[in-house]
Amino acid sequence: MFKKIKFLAVLYSYKLKGILGLKRNDVMSTINDYYRTDFQKLEKKDVAVILPHCLINNKCPARFSKFDGVLCKKCDLCGCGEIQKSAKQRGYQFYITPSVGFTKRLVQRKNLKGVIGVACDYEIERGIHSEKVTNRGIRLNGRRIKTQGIRLHEYDCIHNNVDWEKIEELM
Repeated sequence: MFKKIKFLAVLYSYKLKGILGLKRNDVMSTINDYYRTDFQKLEKKDVAVILPHCLINNKCPARFSKFDGVLCKKCDLCGCGEIQKSAKQRGYQFYITPSVGFTKRLVQRKNLKGVIGVACDYEIERGIHSEKVTNRGIRLNGRRIKTQGIRLHEYDCIHNNVDWEKIEELM
């Protein structure tokens, strides 16, 4: 019960802080903690590791698929190839998406029940304000998704970076 109260308190205070222009805390750790048990019960085949396209190198040779997003060629210019390899070995699906809208459609098309995702503060805030985050999951296009998320620790929409090891830990 305390866990649920903490989850709801952090979620709503995050929304209020955004409205009031106050400094935001890291809501991701609270959401991760809250959904972790249910997330771990999911079959890995129903879970995807989803990275944003802003993590790929600007010289990346990958091509784009309208159905699957950016198709990583494991070129070693960024960490995406290693994460893809690790995700596939563990039984997860793997995608690099160009936008939040594409990600939402991907979740629906692939019938995902869980997502390990990476996003910047801006996209996290947009998601929390535009999607229904409940104690039973995040509602995307009528589906309840269990998530585990990681914030980018360096971002300017072009040169971004993430704690690659933390993605490995969540898997």
